[in-house]
Amino acid sequence: MSKIKELRDVAKVYKDQALRAINPGVPYSGYKTGSSKAYKTGKMYKDIAGRNRIQTMATEDKKTGKITFQFNFQQPDYAKYVQYGTKKMKARPFAQLAAQSPEFIAAKDRLVGKEAQELLDGIFSDLDKMWQQGGDNLSVT
Repeated sequence: MSKIKELRDVAKVYKDQALRAINPGVPYSGYKTGSSKAYKTGKMYKDIAGRNRIQTMATEDKKTGKITFQFNFQQPDYAKYVQYGTKKMKARPFAQLAAQSPEFIAAKDRLVGKEAQELLDGIFSDLDKMWQQGGDNLSVT
């Protein structure tokens, strides 16, 4: 599986968790109702769901190999007020709650763990080759 495909799998989990925090909501003690639910007409939910397509949330620059993860909630304008709050309304940080969700953390950790394992495998393979050239044998199982 390609790195970008795996990152898009993580992006899907994040998007699902952000939308779940908007509706039906998750427990959140920072708001007066005890829930993060921020759903009245459904416009913000639909807009965020539509603007954040999995294929565009995670992209890779072909020249540099740099991977970018982007989550857009600028429209409708009031999404940022729901996220960050105002002087008259406490924040219901659905994007932050998604990033802190156990599902997202597990998906991200799987990806990071796999990347780290591939990196370490490459390092140990190189070390093994160097040791063999020197007459020794390094075996990692």
